Amino acid sequence: MKRIATLDGWRGVAIALVLFEHFQPALLAGFIRPWTQTGQHGVTIFFVLSGFLITSKLIEGPIDLKRFYIRRFFRLMPVAWVYLAVLLLIGFRIHTPIMGRGALLSSLFFYRNYLEVPLGATTWHFWSLSLEEQFYLIWPWILLYAGARRSMWIAAAGAVGCAAYRWQHWAYYDRGFYNSQSQVRGDALLIGSLMALLLAEPRLRERAIRWSRWWWLPALAGLMYCIRMFTLLPPLMECVCIALLISASMLHPQFFLARPLNYRPLVLLGVASYCVYVWQAPFTLLAWGNGGMGIFLLIVVMPLFAFCSYRYIERPCTQLGHRFGLPSRILAGQN
Repeated sequence: MKRIATLDGWRGVAIALVLFEHFQPALLAGFIRPWTQTGQHGVTIFFVLSGFLITSKLIEGPIDLKRFYIRRFFRLMPVAWVYLAVLLLIGFRIHTPIMGRGALLSSLFFYRNYLEVPLGATTWHFWSLSLEEQFYLIWPWILLYAGARRSMWIAAAGAVGCAAYRWQHWAYYDRGFYNSQSQVRGDALLIGSLMALLLAEPRLRERAIRWSRWWWLPALAGLMYCIRMFTLLPPLMECVCIALLISASMLHPQFFLARPLNYRPLVLLGVASYCVYVWQAPFTLLAWGNGGMGIFLLIVVMPLFAFCSYRYIERPCTQLGHRFGLPSRILAGQN
């Protein structure tokens, strides 16, 4: 399975921003500064990347929805389900529920971003997985029936509409639970999809290759501004800046500003970022106020769980999904 190191580097940046926010209250009993709450910005990078990669894969050839959903299932479900099963098992063993029924069901069926429930702290991070799954259920069908050219306009209109709605109701959604709902966060996925559709046009791609070196610094400055000014609700400007940075680094991976993204530890962190994201929540909660034990949990135990989850669950299941997702004529040839 072909991977692009630069994009894995961006995944590494995204999960690092999430962990940086979550580790601060666990280890320091608070945030260093208001702008060090970087988790939502990391998730926004994940969203833009997801929209870009999913759309790029779908438009490579004839869209096969069955193949797409099989691969998505084996890529995402096994790790998430094992995580939920472990939480249930622990609660059963200690005779104390640590995950409510509503939290379990909304995480299993991916509507966690619309449900605030008791005993839900260990599954709250499933809000972003839910939002992505909702996107996967709708966007491939739009691409299939509208075509790439019309989908380009749909993505642009959807992103602008989402941003306008968010701006109009900013005070309502700029708070803990409500900032996770699809109608105010979907623009990041749509901007990533729009970027993929634009770069698929040969003339536009040539222009992007020519000019992308020059939009690095303005886009980076825009992203830094958004991190400094916004905590819970990233604006459309941030999504656009992230898309510009990702496209520039992908088109010019040897450019001096893109080289750090190919740093091997960052790439490896990006490769395992999904497992790290899924497993970090309970360890972050356990680390609160535990001093040296908290550091041990976050620096040693959590990475070990994430590595084992990637090595023994995510990777083999992803390979199995690619096997099952092959066209029947190829499977016949292999057999």
